[in-house]
Amino acid sequence: MPVPPEVTGVWRRERITAPGGYLDDTTRVCWVQSLSWYGDIRVRADAPRRPGATSFADYSDAELVELARTQGFAGQLTVTPQMCAWRRDLDYQPPGPVPDEGTWTLDGDVLVEGGIHAEYEEIWRLEPESGGLRAAFAREGGPGLLVIAGDHFLMMRGRGAPLAGESLAALVEAELAAGRRSAAEDLLSMPIAYGRIGERWRISLSTLPWLEGRSLWNAPPELHGGRLRLPEGETWSLLEADAPPDRLAALFALATTEDEPL
Repeated sequence: MPVPPEVTGVWRRERITAPGGYLDDTTRVCWVQSLSWYGDIRVRADAPRRPGATSFADYSDAELVELARTQGFAGQLTVTPQMCAWRRDLDYQPPGPVPDEGTWTLDGDVLVEGGIHAEYEEIWRLEPESGGLRAAFAREGGPGLLVIAGDHFLMMRGRGAPLAGESLAALVEAELAAGRRSAAEDLLSMPIAYGRIGERWRISLSTLPWLEGRSLWNAPPELHGGRLRLPEGETWSLLEADAPPDRLAALFALATTEDEPL
C-alpha cells in the first residue's frame, strides 16, 4: 500500500536524542523512501576510512569491529495517522527484539519520529532534489532492493539468511578472537550503497568503504519490460514506479561508463 506522498523522498537525520542525555547528531543517516519501499543506511562519523583501500583486507582487526557498527536495512513501510512501521526484509545487523515502529509528525520538510518500543526522538529533514520520480526494484535470484527517489538511490544486496546474535560487532569480534579473519570479513560483506543519480550514480555512503566516490556501475544498466539488467549480468524486477518506462530508463543511462572518470 503506498505511503502518503508527503512521506516519500529522501530524509536525512539531523539528530536523535534519548533519556539520560543521549545525543547523536554526527552519524550520517539517509532514508530513501519510494511509494512503499524504502532503504536506510547509517554510518558513524568516526567509521574507519582508508584512502587507497580496495577490500576489508586493508583494515585492521580493530577497524573491522568499528565498521561492523554501521547500520542499514530495507523493506516496506506502512504508515497510519498514528505511526510508521518499517518492515526489515534486509538488515545489515541481526534482527532486533522489537518491531521498528515509531510515531510521526510532519511540519513542512521536517519529520519528527518518536519511539514506541523505546524512548527516543529523531529529527529528519527532507533532502533537496528528492521529489519527482520514485521507483523500486527487487533482485532476482537473491535478496536485494534498489530504491529511487528523485535524484537519490539506495541499493542493498542481502545475505542468504539473517544474522543471529546481539550485534554484528559482537559476531565480528568473536570470529577475530577465534583467529577466523576471513569469516569476520564475510560477515561484513553485505553491500549497501547510497548516492546521487545526477552525479552519474556516484556512491557517497557504503558498507564497503572503498566504493565511496565511485559509480555504482561501470556501465549503464539496461531496462526492458520491467526488468533491469546490470552490467555484470544480474537481473532486477520492477516493484513500483510512478513514471513511464522511458523516463525511468533515462535515469540508468546517466551511469558512468568504465572509461569515464567521475
